[in-house]
Amino acid sequence: MIERKLSRRLRRAAVLVACFSVAFLICGGLFAAYLHNSHSQLLEDQVILETEEYKTRILKQLQADFQTLATLSVFIQRDTDWELLAERLNRTQEYNSFVNIVYYNQDGQGIISGQDGNVVIGAGLAELSEDGKQSIEKALAGEPSVSRLFESVISNRRIFVYSVPVYDGDEVIGALSASDHIEIFSDIFSGNTVLGGGGYIHMIDSDGNFLVRSSKTVVQEDLSTIYDGPYLSQDSKDDVREAMQNQQRIFSTFSYEGKTYPFLLEPMGFNGWYLFCVNTGEGLYAESNSSILVAQVMFTAIVIFIILLMLYGYRLLRNYNKDLLVLAYYDTLTGAENMSRFRQKLTEALTESGGSVTTFCIRQFPFLTEIFGKEKSNQLLCQMKEMIGRHIQKGEFFSRDTEDRFYLFLKETDPDTIRKRLDALIKEIEAYPLSGRTDYRLAVYCGVTLSSGGNGARAEMENMLTRVQFALDKAKEGHSSTIWFFDAELHKQEELENYIESHMHHALQDGEFLLFLQPKIHLTDGALAGAEALVRWQTGSGRMVFPNQFIPLFEQNGFCVKLDLYMVEQACRQIRSWMDRGIEPVPISVNQSKLLFFEGDYVQKLTHLLEVYRIPAHFIILEILEGLALENVDELSAKITQLQAKGFRISLDDFGSGYSSLNTLGKLQIDEVKLDKEFLMNAADQKQMRVRLIMEEIVRMAGRLGISTVAEGVETPEDEQLIRAIGCNVGQGYLYSKPISADDFDRIYMQERFKRGSSR
Repeated sequence: MIERKLSRRLRRAAVLVACFSVAFLICGGLFAAYLHNSHSQLLEDQVILETEEYKTRILKQLQADFQTLATLSVFIQRDTDWELLAERLNRTQEYNSFVNIVYYNQDGQGIISGQDGNVVIGAGLAELSEDGKQSIEKALAGEPSVSRLFESVISNRRIFVYSVPVYDGDEVIGALSASDHIEIFSDIFSGNTVLGGGGYIHMIDSDGNFLVRSSKTVVQEDLSTIYDGPYLSQDSKDDVREAMQNQQRIFSTFSYEGKTYPFLLEPMGFNGWYLFCVNTGEGLYAESNSSILVAQVMFTAIVIFIILLMLYGYRLLRNYNKDLLVLAYYDTLTGAENMSRFRQKLTEALTESGGSVTTFCIRQFPFLTEIFGKEKSNQLLCQMKEMIGRHIQKGEFFSRDTEDRFYLFLKETDPDTIRKRLDALIKEIEAYPLSGRTDYRLAVYCGVTLSSGGNGARAEMENMLTRVQFALDKAKEGHSSTIWFFDAELHKQEELENYIESHMHHALQDGEFLLFLQPKIHLTDGALAGAEALVRWQTGSGRMVFPNQFIPLFEQNGFCVKLDLYMVEQACRQIRSWMDRGIEPVPISVNQSKLLFFEGDYVQKLTHLLEVYRIPAHFIILEILEGLALENVDELSAKITQLQAKGFRISLDDFGSGYSSLNTLGKLQIDEVKLDKEFLMNAADQKQMRVRLIMEEIVRMAGRLGISTVAEGVETPEDEQLIRAIGCNVGQGYLYSKPISADDFDRIYMQERFKRGSSR
């Protein structure tokens, strides 16, 4: 009761702690996720906003340069003097930071004004680099453009070109271009203004090459592209390349020297250029990160506390479960696993492979406990557990069932190997000293069965435990240490006993137990003196089950009580049949078991049968075994007196088969003694004259006491001559007839009596 209460309380506590912990973890996790997502989204939005601002500033710079070229193009006419135009271009060059200013007409002739004041008139378009030429060609076609970065053949520096068309009315008469170094944007990216001092911006092209670098950078290595170094992982490079080719915005992170940095790749919208903005987490954003960090630390501390609380609860629950496991699967005395656990493990083992099961017991263990005491016997059991453990190999196991019974599972299936291993274990057990004051030697008996396969693991487990019990019972019949393997004969016996026990009640209801009668003959005149009722079991299928196959089992399971009463009723029915047909009945002897004889209402049941069939009680002779007479003479004598008062006759069966006491003949008021057939066999031997003399005296003594004597096992004329000579009254045996059916008995013996009765 206390264990159940503790179990319920622990379960409630565990459920409450688990529910609270899970709920808090879920809420905390959701809150942390919300903070993280909000912070991440805030940073992302801020980085995008900041980058858009720098993108706008760059575009304004480009638009200002375009506006300068567009203003200058207004003063160029078709007929403008080239010398004058060259002077204007040179003057414009002085007020701007352009590397070169170039004008080309539709004929491909142009003017080049350099930063050093040199002017080239009549330059051909072919003299320009390919990227510059393409930009001018677009302008000649009426499309303003900005070229890609390229290496200038004039300044030997990386430059890009602005080109605008020059109109005369609606007609494009030429193209005005200016080249500039990419470093013009450096001033925009310099300083500590990006993300409030917490970031920096680079400019790159669509191939990831750095165009303009900020002086404030966390990556100190001189890298050519963002694909080098720590910016991109190997897995993300292909994704970034594809996104940049499609001019898509990219937001991601990279790690450098153990710290993670968010970054944004924002397309400029021309030439495939990108702004590469990195958030360093410093400046104005450091305070935000600190707040988030504090919240995360607090949340982590709370989570750790909850986890510790859960672990403590789990530990309590685990220890409780261990205690329950010990109670459920372990023997409290020896610490060995119990039979419930053995059955589970045996099923699992048989699922994987075969093996063998052994069960063994100590001979006369209750006797040992009585002699040496409970403490010594318990010490022996604990030592046996240790001994078995030393003989168990990997993958094998054992258990203690009850008292001194142990079960072992061995992976071995070879009988010789199993016997050797068990012999070694038995020798160790036999050598165990029970007490220093005695040389009492222990003995063990073992039953062994091998797995047969072909069944499911659970069915095979049940079969093996059943078969090993039969083998153990067989081994118990010996007197020293014995190992008995379950064999085919035991298996047949098992099947038969299973059939008997499962069908005996239906057989009794269906009348499958048949009455057979064996005649008893007067030795003086050879007349029929009576008959002994013997039972035969004929199943519904016609199979005959013999008494030696089912009587011992019925005596063990108590079914003999019902069967003996049934046979008394069959005898009463047979006598009633003779009386109804006018045949003078003969007495019928019916064997009675100890269990039935000592039932409280035994006499009443027999009397009721006599009343039902209306027959005199002296026609029923109740046979009791000699062993019954030796157990409780006074109680037996009282019961015999009650039965004789009702008119029944009592016969002492198998006299001489055991430790017969002549005093029994004096104490019990029996009507008949049946001498055991072994007594007769010994008396018939000429070398056993002492036995013959004893038999003669017993017969003479019984006669003087008024007790009739019946000799069983009369098989030859010599046997009959012997029992007649020593004075026996009645003979019974195969010399006269084997047990025959009631119908055959009627035909052979009772019809003649019917004829004699009719003639009288």
